[in-house]
Amino acid sequence: MPLISPKLSLSIVDGAVAARAISKVSKIAERILKGEEKVFCLKPLQIDKAKERVKNFSSLCLMKKLQNSVSEQVSISEGCLGNCSYCTSKFARGKLKSFYPTYILKEINQLLEYGFKEIQLTAQDTAVYGLDKNGPKLPQLLEEISKIPADFKIRVGMMNPKFAKLIYKDLISVFHSNKIYKYLHLPVQSGDNKILEKMKRGYRVEDFEKIVYEFKKEFDDLLLATDIIVGFPGEDEKSFQKTVKLIERVRPHIINITKFSPRPGTEAKNWQQLPQTLKNERTKILREISQDIRKEDNQKFLGKVFEVLITEKRKNETLLSRTNSFKAVILKEGKIGEKQKVKITDYKINYLIGKILN
Repeated sequence: MPLISPKLSLSIVDGAVAARAISKVSKIAERILKGEEKVFCLKPLQIDKAKERVKNFSSLCLMKKLQNSVSEQVSISEGCLGNCSYCTSKFARGKLKSFYPTYILKEINQLLEYGFKEIQLTAQDTAVYGLDKNGPKLPQLLEEISKIPADFKIRVGMMNPKFAKLIYKDLISVFHSNKIYKYLHLPVQSGDNKILEKMKRGYRVEDFEKIVYEFKKEFDDLLLATDIIVGFPGEDEKSFQKTVKLIERVRPHIINITKFSPRPGTEAKNWQQLPQTLKNERTKILREISQDIRKEDNQKFLGKVFEVLITEKRKNETLLSRTNSFKAVILKEGKIGEKQKVKITDYKINYLIGKILN
């Protein structure tokens, strides 16, 4: 917020810290408590957060978390290389800063030693990892992580198609590792090239479909997730129908749908906005299509047997487990951290229901 709207922040808060200076928050608070006014630290600190996490590793905190989950997130970079006309992340997070692989690997090793079994790699855009340095890129990082001699799974976070199209062949190669979930989160945002150009996304619909096609050709069980922005300025009925047709062609199992909302400081805020009622109508259409796809996909899993990793305790004494493609399977028995053979007995829209085979 302070980096996106500095004047507004100055008027409503006593102090603020930039995302990349979060380690200074306690000192800022101390100064405010001593009577200082308008204490701001908005200049990003030049630190490697992976190194800081390794340095400040908290075994007590992790031991407590392990009681309910064996899954943990590991951030591999911060910031992005995009210039989307609607996004404020570039203001809040700044330019790309990839964390050194040495410290990423050390952090993962620490987590594995304490009993974690699922590592979720996160970033604003994992596909740009390493593009700000001369070192390894995402495929090479994944290869090194996969070499760690332990039994665990890796989930790769969101990738912008603009940069994923540059590395997808190497990604497919490393995705053959049995440690990597066959899960692809590739946000297309719109099915109309005209809208993508206005969004300044840096790719075409054809690029998105090419990546999806190549991944599906290699991995029959691929779980595809994507994001759609509904009601972007300039999205007419023809544009929207192109998005509908794209979704019907590629059939993502997960579709994160967002109604466009203009953000301060962005180009898109100054453009003519679509009526909220129209955004609501189009969102409803896409959600119904998404639910139909999920229902049809989930029905195909009835009676099938999968090996799953039990990752988390859930409400009502149930357990969350994941298939090789990161598909959620809810169980009534088992122990977090163990792998089990399960048979799918039922399903809901968002998950499968399984039973452990004795």
